[in-house]
Amino acid sequence: MGATPWNRAFGGEAAPAAPQRPWPATLTVGTDGRITSWSRGAQALFGLSAGRACGRRMRTLMVRPEDRSALDELLGTVLTGRSWSGSLPLLDADGLVHPVECGWQPIQDRRGRPGALIVVTDRVGQSAPAAKPAPLGTAEAALAAIGQFQEHAASVAMMRRVQLLTEANTMIGTTLDMSQTARELLAVAVPRFADTASVALLETVVDEFELPLVRPDNEVRVRRVAARAQDPALEALLPVDQTVVHGQNSVFGQVLRSGRPRTLPALDQAATLKLWPSSEPSPGPLLLGHCMLVVPLVARGAVLGIAMFTRGPDRRPFSGGEAVLGEEFAARAALCVDNARLYSHERHTALMLQRALLPADSGDHTGVDVAHRYLPASDLTGVGGDWYDVIGLRGGRVAMVVGDVMGHGVRAAAVMGQLRTATRTLVASLDLQPAEVLHHLDELTEHLGDGEILFATCLVAVFDPTTRICRIARAGHIPPLMVPAQGGPQVIELPAGVPLGVGGHTFESLDIDLEDDSLLVLCTDGLVESRAPGRDIDDGLADLAREIKDPSLPLEAIADTVISGLRGDRTMDDAALVIARVRGVPSTATANWVVEPELPAVARARHAVRSTLSDWGLAELEETAELLASELVTNALLYSNGPISVRLMRDRTLLCEVYDASDEVPRLRTAGHDDDGGRGLHLVKELSHRWGTRRTTGGKSVWFELALP
Repeated sequence: MGATPWNRAFGGEAAPAAPQRPWPATLTVGTDGRITSWSRGAQALFGLSAGRACGRRMRTLMVRPEDRSALDELLGTVLTGRSWSGSLPLLDADGLVHPVECGWQPIQDRRGRPGALIVVTDRVGQSAPAAKPAPLGTAEAALAAIGQFQEHAASVAMMRRVQLLTEANTMIGTTLDMSQTARELLAVAVPRFADTASVALLETVVDEFELPLVRPDNEVRVRRVAARAQDPALEALLPVDQTVVHGQNSVFGQVLRSGRPRTLPALDQAATLKLWPSSEPSPGPLLLGHCMLVVPLVARGAVLGIAMFTRGPDRRPFSGGEAVLGEEFAARAALCVDNARLYSHERHTALMLQRALLPADSGDHTGVDVAHRYLPASDLTGVGGDWYDVIGLRGGRVAMVVGDVMGHGVRAAAVMGQLRTATRTLVASLDLQPAEVLHHLDELTEHLGDGEILFATCLVAVFDPTTRICRIARAGHIPPLMVPAQGGPQVIELPAGVPLGVGGHTFESLDIDLEDDSLLVLCTDGLVESRAPGRDIDDGLADLAREIKDPSLPLEAIADTVISGLRGDRTMDDAALVIARVRGVPSTATANWVVEPELPAVARARHAVRSTLSDWGLAELEETAELLASELVTNALLYSNGPISVRLMRDRTLLCEVYDASDEVPRLRTAGHDDDGGRGLHLVKELSHRWGTRRTTGGKSVWFELALP
């Protein structure tokens, strides 16, 4: 008979020398008796490849029919947890029987199911006796081989843990989002580390982005931010974004208070009721028999929340080393959650500051309907200094402003607030022209940086509904669009100017005639600037023009269309948008006349006011308007030289303006008991809805408004 694989492994009759196998002959058998692993040494010894051996039952592949019952009994003994060593007759690939010395050791697979590790240590001879105890020396050799294999298995398990931890360090914390970080933790843990896992954070961390200062000493509220389970029914019982209250004596409460992990080997009904006493429906019934590991998420010495891991009854419980691995997972996730918390806190602060500094409502203005939008950036680096404002001016005019402070974060938002306040003061209180406003803002910006150079862009537009002229000036800002009621959008070409803060440059205004129902579109570069390669601001303005397809639509609908069509990849910077539909005041709603510089002119002015209001159907306002107009005309006659004129305008309010050639602004003063004058402006202040003064090219205007009945 030629040399069989068995003969070749042990040397056969021709070579009874020491074995020549380069690897140990080992194999593992599962609960059902099927071979689950097959070493190279086993392949060399028995002449069977791993592909032919794995998945086959050992009793049919390697044992004679008359020996199968003995093998079944042996396997059953080992599966109960007992080791065995001795002699067995096994078949090789050619069906020849060879007695071998081997050791059997109970093991568990990765899911905790019992099995047997078989290590072949020596051959007995060419006979085939029944299974019997082996000599002591042979048993010790088998156990020594098994010990070596267990050391190797422990090393492999450690390597797997290191690999899993390495993956966790890579996969957890890819974004600055707390919920996404929690989901990334569970993606690493399930199913390789646990069958079910969830992460819950303290409500103060989720809602207020605040770090807990003290450990809870009573009930604590947590928000489940992520959950994952191999069993869909169990995952459904762990809803995300659910608030859960844990008592201080519960397992979860103890972990939150102490900052130390807890392991529960096997959950029974009593344990699940304590864990979820008021949860309806409760995940407890589906977790009976599960092993649970609860670990805290600790960052900066504070517990931010907890992570829960469970394994089903078919897997081995969490070992001490695996509990440490769970803590490492939680520590990595806690660090990333804390970074996300800090990011969210700063971004929330910047957004709150920015929104607080922006106008809550554009209000109602003569001759202008306005829709506006502010869109924060998608991340903190884009939250910054974009702003807009719509300001009602004297004489029924309206100022529209957009601007952008270069830079990001809370500092840019704070500077934006200063510039917006200064702009409103310069435009509304001092009634300066757009170019003059930019000149003063440029000087102011030089002093806002506290040694740091700051720049900002700005565009100011003032629309007069009586003349239908819009005066516009810009400082390094993108130009506005004008969309006539009939026709396509067009960019208004303005002198570009330089950004605010550069200094040493002048600004120019341009007057634009606007037809009734025309649109004026102002925005910041965050809306039209794209990060796509090969695109610039001109392309973005062209996109903006294309999005305004029908200027007759409601302004809110147009604004929504523009935002949805343009935002796209333009989310890395904040953006402001103002769309105004202008309409002039019709000639039938205005009245003008010149007052002769003589005292009878006061009576004529009173008569003209009464007659005009009667024609307009505003008889209820005649007496008050007549009185206040006469007071202003009288002041103009007493304190100025040159022509005097009166204008009435009816729109959302009744406006009365008295113009004279003096540039001296009247002031309220306290009149004495014996004084003949000094009370006229007090009457105007008390009886009017609003009043004020503004400088004009040839002097000044004193005005008041009355609310329409």
